Amino acid sequence: MKTLSALSALAVLTLFATNAAPVRAQSEVGAVSPEDIAQRCTGKVREVVARCREAAATETERCVRTIRKLRAAGHPKAARHVAAHCIRSATARTDRCVDRVERICNACVDKLLTLGAFKLARRVHAVCDEAVEHLRTILQREKSAIRDALGG
Repeated sequence: MKTLSALSALAVLTLFATNAAPVRAQSEVGAVSPEDIAQRCTGKVREVVARCREAAATETERCVRTIRKLRAAGHPKAARHVAAHCIRSATARTDRCVDRVERICNACVDKLLTLGAFKLARRVHAVCDEAVEHLRTILQREKSAIRDALGG
């Protein structure tokens, strides 16, 4: 009988805790300020850019090394093929990175506008524009490094 009572009490506590958790989460979400939202969004954007920059550096290094080895071994056609593949890969990766940044930014700006935080929305939008421009600059540098390895 004591075991049954203990199990019943445990079930009631579990049910109460399960039902109470969403209420706490909702009240915490309601307490998030527009400034916090903007800061989180720009932080996410910076993280995406950092990951993409690191991926570009790694891929560029690998591609340049492979192209140079192929050229040194007397395989210029294979080197051109690798270079073309690397440029397509870099372009596709950058497109995915830009898409991710734009999705984050659009959601954040929409939320800030809904909250009436127009200045913050403009600032976040500006950070996003700079991030996209930075990603495109990284791509151009990556392409240049690959072409340079191919040409000499």
